[in-house]
Amino acid sequence: MSMQMLRKGLVAMVFFSFLLLAQPSQAETSEDFNDLNLFFYGDLDSGNGNISTLQPTSDSDTQSDCPQEANRLSWPGQDRQWTSVGSWIVDLETPGSFASGEHMFTIWANSTQGTVEDVQFRISVTIGGGTADAQATSQSKTITDSAEEATQFEISFDLTNESFNQDPNDNDQLEVEIEYSGGDPGQNPVTGGQSTEQIVILTSSIEHPASISEVTVNHFYADFPIISIEDSAERVAVSVMVWSAFGTSDIDSNEWTLGVVGASSGNQGYMADFNMKSMQNGSYKASFYWYYNDAQAISDTYSFYIQAKDIQNNHWKVFSDQEIYLVIHGYEIDNVISPGNIQINNQTGISKVKAGNSFTIDITVSAEGDPLVAYNPIPVTVIWISGSNEIVLYETAVFATPGASASTSFRYTFDTNGEYLIKVVIDRNNVVIESNENNNVAEFILVVAEPEKEDFVQSLIDEVTEGGTVTLLVFVSVSSIVLAGYFATRGKEEQDFDWEEDDDF
Repeated sequence: MSMQMLRKGLVAMVFFSFLLLAQPSQAETSEDFNDLNLFFYGDLDSGNGNISTLQPTSDSDTQSDCPQEANRLSWPGQDRQWTSVGSWIVDLETPGSFASGEHMFTIWANSTQGTVEDVQFRISVTIGGGTADAQATSQSKTITDSAEEATQFEISFDLTNESFNQDPNDNDQLEVEIEYSGGDPGQNPVTGGQSTEQIVILTSSIEHPASISEVTVNHFYADFPIISIEDSAERVAVSVMVWSAFGTSDIDSNEWTLGVVGASSGNQGYMADFNMKSMQNGSYKASFYWYYNDAQAISDTYSFYIQAKDIQNNHWKVFSDQEIYLVIHGYEIDNVISPGNIQINNQTGISKVKAGNSFTIDITVSAEGDPLVAYNPIPVTVIWISGSNEIVLYETAVFATPGASASTSFRYTFDTNGEYLIKVVIDRNNVVIESNENNNVAEFILVVAEPEKEDFVQSLIDEVTEGGTVTLLVFVSVSSIVLAGYFATRGKEEQDFDWEEDDDF
């Protein structure tokens, strides 16, 4: 059958990964670390110092005054005096972390009046509040107003794996405080008067781009509020919200890539078509369409990733925490469950257990239809009907192609005696179009008797002998089932363990 002919009969169905025990959609952080240059802006005299990833484009400097009382050493002790010039601060808008490493802070200073000897600067770097995460001091240099060029200072400092905004209630900042100290000899303020020399810090210009270079950081963040099938258009619609810790100005809004990766088929290079973008609440929202038939995609479990670009040409990839099952059937399919396919403690027709003792329910489902259906996930749900309430005891997915069957098993305990109506439903949300929708439910009454005084030795034996044929599958993630189910289907034969009826066992 040609691809063109196949498409005529395609019915696309999607159900979200409740089978993967998925939580409600949550934004995800990129796993990428990239080197950033952070630039310093604003007049510290007025307290508006800020930090940005934007490189300065202005020819004009911003000048911040260094306190004159720190021009001289102390008197009479002749010790250095440190005085704060101010701080540069940026609100970090996403979770992320700074990698461990050595970094270089660069600043320029000039004199607008007089000469100050042995000038030093000291910085304190704080991520998230509290005590400083790094502190370092520059070399000593003499600054004079007769100099034709500003004097450059470099300060090397270390950071050790500093995370930020790991708690939703955090409102972390990056703060860099700078202090000034001059080395002129200390004088008696009565006889020597006050120092009148004036040192200024220069920032915000092309010539003097005060900065921290090559900070290794992880900070891009994305959410996928919409991942939905549009079967009439044979496409998946995806909307993505993208944040940078340094705001929307850090995001290159002209480059967007949405990739698609199959759990079984891997990364085949599928790309969605860009639709549109807009700015919303400190983020960019971008929308895409993935035309899965045009891509000749196979039935598989798919996840999506957004690849964004920042203004320093770094790329950031963020995967969706939500997967979809895209099942493409061009043929007839019918999934079947019956009471005879259910065993309690490895016995068919026995539905009596004791209160307080765990028991095993083994479930076998089968598939009928066209054998050319090569990928057929079957959702299985076990429900306890309590009055008007439906209580889900267990959910999973098994895989069976037409002509085959598959089994799953789980253990449960009822603490109170009584009669319990148990219903096993396949395709509970009716996402698979079947030729017969009336054979998807099997129910039975489970009688829970009064508990007996437990024999410890017998209990251990029961734990082994009543475990069912595939109890351990409960602990297998559905992600693993998806992978295994794509490459191989399970036959009707199940491996049973036969235990001899021996009172001396």
